[in-house]
Amino acid sequence: MPVAKALHPSHHQSLMHEAGPNNHFRTAPSAPQRNGALLRGQSDNYTGLRPEAKKSNLLRGASADLSEFIWPKDQWPSVPHNDFHMAQELPTVDLSGLQSNDPLELEKIAQLLVKTFSNWGFVQVINHGVPTEVIDRMQYEARKFFDLPLEQKEKGVAPTSSKYEGFGYGVESGFFYAGKPWIDRFQCRWSPVCEIREPVEKVFTETSDAELFSNSIEEYNGRLDKLAMQILELCARGLGLPVDTFTKPFNGTAGDCIARMNYYPPCPLSSLTLGLGAHTDPNLLTILSQCKVGGLQVCKDGTWMSVKPKPDTLIINIGDTFEVLLFFQLRFKSCTQFLP
Repeated sequence: MPVAKALHPSHHQSLMHEAGPNNHFRTAPSAPQRNGALLRGQSDNYTGLRPEAKKSNLLRGASADLSEFIWPKDQWPSVPHNDFHMAQELPTVDLSGLQSNDPLELEKIAQLLVKTFSNWGFVQVINHGVPTEVIDRMQYEARKFFDLPLEQKEKGVAPTSSKYEGFGYGVESGFFYAGKPWIDRFQCRWSPVCEIREPVEKVFTETSDAELFSNSIEEYNGRLDKLAMQILELCARGLGLPVDTFTKPFNGTAGDCIARMNYYPPCPLSSLTLGLGAHTDPNLLTILSQCKVGGLQVCKDGTWMSVKPKPDTLIINIGDTFEVLLFFQLRFKSCTQFLP
């Protein structure tokens, strides 16, 4: 199954949003900087680092030369984050046929989704039913959140003794890599119970700002719930199964889901470090909205490719659990075609 990463663009702010079962993307640097800037293996001893970043959790526990953030050479990206000149591009599926309820059109979309997931594990979808203004509002509020002073954001860190440990604001990726990832993030449990408001209300000084942020995320994820169910139903249809095969166990809910926003602050080691390391996803589906900066990469057949951000496009990838389900269903379907 292909894995994903997201490049860390030099001197750019990169915001990525993940919603759905635990999914995290690899981030990596762009090409080494020139004109006297750092090269791999060198250190800047914090030169030029934002004041608030000096005391950020990103650097707490790191040595003065930031060596923990420098990744081994075999982890460096093979292509820059903005190099989209690839022979292949991540496939795109048009979901506009969902509105027609035409059985033939739905079957066509279903077969295409199953084929794309089987070959790639990832797909870009357009005409997905999530309004542009909902996506834009979510990204706008997310940027406002990450632009807050560090001291304010850290009020949203969940105590280790809390049932919310690992949620809220944080700077750890949740994965263990060859180097420390350069990342800010906010995540909360979305389903079956939405737990976004408690940490958010601690962060914002104004109740109205907390309300705007929470409402934007809740509206966006509510739309993604519907889309995720439609994708699962289409996949079941494409496999020749009852349409509720993958959704019935959730009893009308979105299952156990997490809403997550990843933000990659400007980094003095942008040619040396990664925002997140390469990995696959553990669960069913992840739905990702990229900002205009981009940074996501996908590996297919051993080759990494950058995924160009496109307006009104969402990226869906299947996790390890769904990969297993698809593999066995496709294999069973293939075997039955040869039975007498």
